[in-house]
Amino acid sequence: MIRSLNSNKTSTKCWARALPFFVCFCAFSFTATQAIAQEEESTNLDIQSDFTDYDKDLGIAKASGGAIVKYGSVTIKADQIEFHEYSGKVFARDNVRVFKDGQVIDAEEIIYNIHTGELTTSQLKSSLEPIFYTSDDVLRPEDESGGPIILRNSTFTTHDAANPMFHFKVKKLEVYPGNKVVMRGAKVYAGSGDKARAIFYFPYFVQPLEEDLGYYFTPGWNSAWGGFLLNQYGVSINDRYLAKLHLDVRGERGIAGGVEFKDRNFRNNDNIGSLFLYYAQDSNPQLRFNGTERPGIADSERYRMNLQQRVYFPGSDDKTFYLDVDINKLSDEFFYEDFFQSDFRIDPRPDNVVNLTKIFDQGEISLTGRFQLNEFFRTDTRSPELAIDVIRTPIGNSGFFYDGLTSYGIIGEEQSDADTLAGLIEPSGFNRFNTYHEALFPQQFGGFLNVVPRAGIGYTNYANFDIPGFDNVSRTTKHLGVDFSFKMSKRSPNIVNRALGLDGLLHVVRPYVNYSYLNTDDLTGRMSPIDRLVQSTRLRPIDVPLFTAVDDLHNWQVVRAGISNRWLTKRRGRTHEWLSINNYFDTYIEDPEFDRDFSNFFTDVNWTPVPWLRASTTAQVPLFDDSHEFSEVTSAMTIMPNDWFRFSLRHYFLSDHPTLDNASLYSFNTYTRLSDNWGVSTSHRFEADDNTLEYQQYMIHRDMAALTASFGGIIRDNRTEENEYGMIFSLTLKAFPRLTLPIDFQPGGLGTEDD
Repeated sequence: MIRSLNSNKTSTKCWARALPFFVCFCAFSFTATQAIAQEEESTNLDIQSDFTDYDKDLGIAKASGGAIVKYGSVTIKADQIEFHEYSGKVFARDNVRVFKDGQVIDAEEIIYNIHTGELTTSQLKSSLEPIFYTSDDVLRPEDESGGPIILRNSTFTTHDAANPMFHFKVKKLEVYPGNKVVMRGAKVYAGSGDKARAIFYFPYFVQPLEEDLGYYFTPGWNSAWGGFLLNQYGVSINDRYLAKLHLDVRGERGIAGGVEFKDRNFRNNDNIGSLFLYYAQDSNPQLRFNGTERPGIADSERYRMNLQQRVYFPGSDDKTFYLDVDINKLSDEFFYEDFFQSDFRIDPRPDNVVNLTKIFDQGEISLTGRFQLNEFFRTDTRSPELAIDVIRTPIGNSGFFYDGLTSYGIIGEEQSDADTLAGLIEPSGFNRFNTYHEALFPQQFGGFLNVVPRAGIGYTNYANFDIPGFDNVSRTTKHLGVDFSFKMSKRSPNIVNRALGLDGLLHVVRPYVNYSYLNTDDLTGRMSPIDRLVQSTRLRPIDVPLFTAVDDLHNWQVVRAGISNRWLTKRRGRTHEWLSINNYFDTYIEDPEFDRDFSNFFTDVNWTPVPWLRASTTAQVPLFDDSHEFSEVTSAMTIMPNDWFRFSLRHYFLSDHPTLDNASLYSFNTYTRLSDNWGVSTSHRFEADDNTLEYQQYMIHRDMAALTASFGGIIRDNRTEENEYGMIFSLTLKAFPRLTLPIDFQPGGLGTEDD
């Protein structure tokens, strides 16, 4: 007997393994199918058929010949149907099909109680795409004791065909929602119809409903590692923690392994809740990932130790008082580059921070400690720093708003080993007290002009310098500013063009001007800044609370002016931004960095007219001032002009920048469908500035009904004597294109260089 059951969210996360994928989705499918037992609305029963008969004394209605029963959102079709009025039961037999909310259940016989929502079946056949399954018998516990759902003699597959190319047969399947699936007498069959052959047999198999558990392996080859086999096995420690055991073999590097502990409370945050310990006995530590020799690394014992955790303190039921710990210890600066390319691309120089935070409605208080644990990375330190940050908050009913920041810390900068050997910089440090407070008074004039004046004052004191001879240094900062903006809009409901994705058009224009005046004491030559401005091609913030380079403040007087255009249309009943263009530039009455009168002229464009086309451009050119002339353009476009070809193009161009190298980098990806079963894809990255084809990837794809097989190779030109080579082989379930079976010949994940 089947009763209502809440959907099991946990089980939907187990697609990363082939066999557990089918088992877990079967559990989810069965759970969702039971939603037929819940009736949201009470309406009259409607019976339709070719032949009907009704016995008033017994209260039994019989229907045959294309019989259909409708009750609320439930529709039952069968060759024969009986409705017993007094018990409220519907009896259906022969070619029974039940429809509800887009789901379909097939069975030989069913009994459905319209009052209780209970459903009894035999020879159940059902689907919740992409899973299709049958079961001779289904038993659901009648109470809420948490007992298992039991399916006997079940068959399931993801191949939507009368004779699927693979399927599973299980004598007894026990589903513990949100916990695990137990299979007894399970066989895996390959082939369709009479050619199907059992290729695996599991007399007893338990699969937790969590993607990180179970066995996972990655075989492959590339020029940096040689042949390799990466192995991972996930086990559950208790309800909160799980562990992943690693044992990896690399032909050119030797054996490595470790353990990773995960906190399930932070399963949706990759940056919190993990401890990773990994050790490699490197047989060739001088070999770089690009295949060249690296001098200076002689120690073959290499490792990583990473701890990221958040601890909520008692009494903080709303999770507003917590301690964040981010500790990363590496054996050497090249460890990520050699063994964990994905981590190297995201965070090549991991930080070490401990941060205590208390959040209030008006802001937060934090106590931060940052320290140097890896001497081969230059690091700024906090030993510690206390900060009180108040967000923009109304001051009573006065119409004024306040925001501000106050901090005190022992600030330092530790040089790296390379800096010490080269004698480049001296370590510096000081005690710093910094406070800044700002008041704002938003107003609107004439019902359309928004004016936000603001005034702020700050004070910074530096003391206890590490360098002898330096006394206390103070700085006072005064800031005045005002924002002007207004909006104009025009509706054009008659502009309709299906080819361009237009269903009416709303044009919104917003001109704006932001004036900012900053006056502060010049500390140049009196101290070495630690929180300093990082060189960038983008404009600096001119709102002081957003300017984090506290030690690098200089006088400025800047007017930032621009105009924003947005074209909005309707898409699936919602507002869709069809095109946006934002143009802006700075006028320097006093330039804090160079001696400019104007900045470059910026244009940001985003265009998404139809699902098969999207394009964007961010550009800046020296339109007004040639004294610091440089140009930068970043463009991207993805288009599918027909049903057999798709390509994407990206281009980054930088020319005549005073400190950064010129660049003209093209990335081009294609996919071509040759037939219903075959396709090819390519990926290239070309640096036109020195005519180097940096990256090439070529793939052949074969459609095998429920699976897609891909095979290909990569070539990477690292501008050295030897190129890097690799191979890629993957199997992907078509029903879930993101699911790739763990066969990867390019470490760091499948995909192109642009992903």
